[in-house]
Amino acid sequence: MGRWASVVVLVLAGVAVLALALAGVVGSNGASATRPRPSTSGPPGDSATPAPDRDQQQLDALTALLAARRHAVLTHDRAAWLATVDPRDPRFQNAQGAVFDHLAGVPFSDWSYQYVGRAPDLSSQRRRELGGEAWVARVLAGYRLRGFDTTTSYAEQDLTVVRRDTQWFVASTSDGGTAPQPWDLGAVHVARGDHVLVLGTAAPATLRQYATLGDRAVRQVSGVWGTRWSRKAVLVAPRGQHEFGQLLLRDDAGLDQVAAVTTGDLGGGSGAAEPSGRAGNDRVVINPAAFARLGSTGRRVVLTHEMTHVAVRQSTTSAVPIWLSEGFADFVGYSGTGVSRRVGAGDLLAQVRAGHGPTHLPSSDDFDPTRTTIAPSYSASWLACSLIADTYGTDQLVALYRRAATAPTDGSAPDPEQQLESAFRRVLGTTTAAFTRDWLRYVNRLARP
Repeated sequence: MGRWASVVVLVLAGVAVLALALAGVVGSNGASATRPRPSTSGPPGDSATPAPDRDQQQLDALTALLAARRHAVLTHDRAAWLATVDPRDPRFQNAQGAVFDHLAGVPFSDWSYQYVGRAPDLSSQRRRELGGEAWVARVLAGYRLRGFDTTTSYAEQDLTVVRRDTQWFVASTSDGGTAPQPWDLGAVHVARGDHVLVLGTAAPATLRQYATLGDRAVRQVSGVWGTRWSRKAVLVAPRGQHEFGQLLLRDDAGLDQVAAVTTGDLGGGSGAAEPSGRAGNDRVVINPAAFARLGSTGRRVVLTHEMTHVAVRQSTTSAVPIWLSEGFADFVGYSGTGVSRRVGAGDLLAQVRAGHGPTHLPSSDDFDPTRTTIAPSYSASWLACSLIADTYGTDQLVALYRRAATAPTDGSAPDPEQQLESAFRRVLGTTTAAFTRDWLRYVNRLARP
């Protein structure tokens, strides 16, 4: 998560966390969608549960339709894409043509669809508007970026499909819930650095600036964390804060505190991540409004902070307590900037002087921008990691993190607090409680004039 603003988002709003085991796939092997578990609701317009043959016929038609759309994207065939769109709706045809144009420059290595099940029935009025047999399919639209992703990124879409004579078409993407992607928001530009790919609706010049900052961040992170990660990252650059919120499936509340967010899938739940539990499709999403308010040092810290999350998530297998995750990212971000701790943590130290200092290491609630001002929590976490580095050395701080972020080998569910306690004892020869006392004394000492 970004300094001065950001929130750690491991997996956003259920976009990728769905029961994929129930879904058929339209992917690289051309497999067809298979019938899901029996539905309690029939297709729109039919009050009875559909006959199995009809149900499967609809799924077979959907599979063919999605396969055609996939092929159109991967072969850059605009006409083939539009051939899947309802010919009776010129406005939707134009909108879908624009979406295809928006994604034309994105370097996809794969584009796929995964059928999840039937969405709620269309209203009788909506069925009359469509004027044909129609239903809404809930799918996951997946993609990979060439040279960067090792796993597929999925976004949920509700696709309304309608039959015209003997052929089926996509008639709408707005009859249910659809998670927007950058190409749904406008024309997507692309910029490349030595280590990063930047894509989004922001101006090309802005993307190039982000690419330069991203390359520098990769080098700085590798100097502290090491090189046992891909040293590649994808940055997403929307035009404004509203688009930033759309991509995160959030309203604007609290987003003015958030300069950037790292999102993606971790193993052990979504079916989209590496079997090892490591992330393989992370995105650093930048809030242009908050980012623009920062000076050059602030922007450097923010992107290095986020790049630290990318590196850590690619090379560890378990979550750690949020103060360690955010504090370590800030520790790397501030390294070499010349910003003193009294200056960088001024917000926290002012609270201490006013008698409102922390009594415990920050928790998840302390990083929720809809509930509180989050900057002091970043400062508190940064000072905690800085104290570890001062006392034991940077190498031991890294070793502590790596051990705490290693999932149990016996297959049991990770417990971040217990794993960190074990790491404190084994790596540093202390305990969480003893360290917390030392940290509180350190924060109070820094707050003195």
